[in-house]
Amino acid sequence: MATVKNGITGPFKGKVGSIIGYELGGQNVIRSVGSRTKPFTKLELLNQAKMKVVSEFLSPIKPYINFGFKREAPKGSRVGAFQLAQSYTWKNAVELDVNDQPYINPAKVLISKGPLAPPHNCVVEWDGNRLVLRWDFMGGGMDDRLMILLYDVDLLRVFREIGAERKDQFDIWDINPPKDKNRPIHVYAAFRDTLFDRISDSVYCGTIE
Repeated sequence: MATVKNGITGPFKGKVGSIIGYELGGQNVIRSVGSRTKPFTKLELLNQAKMKVVSEFLSPIKPYINFGFKREAPKGSRVGAFQLAQSYTWKNAVELDVNDQPYINPAKVLISKGPLAPPHNCVVEWDGNRLVLRWDFMGGGMDDRLMILLYDVDLLRVFREIGAERKDQFDIWDINPPKDKNRPIHVYAAFRDTLFDRISDSVYCGTIE
């Protein structure tokens, strides 16, 4: 059953026969659905598997992805921030193993996208209970602030929204090491201009264990 807004000529939400109405990015959208009788092709099954690994990798960090891509999806856009990140990941970070099964290459994932210069030659290491990131200053806003995500799909999601300034060329973060040190944790970093709300593409700084 669908509900009608603003009378019979207004948008509806729900299902009427083979038509579904819903809201996407502030706009009213309809699409048709139907039963499928023929089996999926090999390519269709592969695409479904690719979408599954993209969703499994990005969904646990959806709030951070939305923050990092929101400037790429202006208000009123039919495609939201998370969908833009999914599309980028699908096109750039999905690879096939020796059995032709898709998987995500974490080094090719972006958690943010924007016009600022990203961290150059970013490296990361543990120093006791401190996480140390270093990068080269190659220009850009000297007062841009570092943004960091530590991510393990099953174990850990830790986000630091505002870190050191770009000109510092290093950031020291006091943080307890993960409980399972045998699992690599992916480290992503980007720069933010907090005054004008701009951001850089993220970079993959490697893993820590």
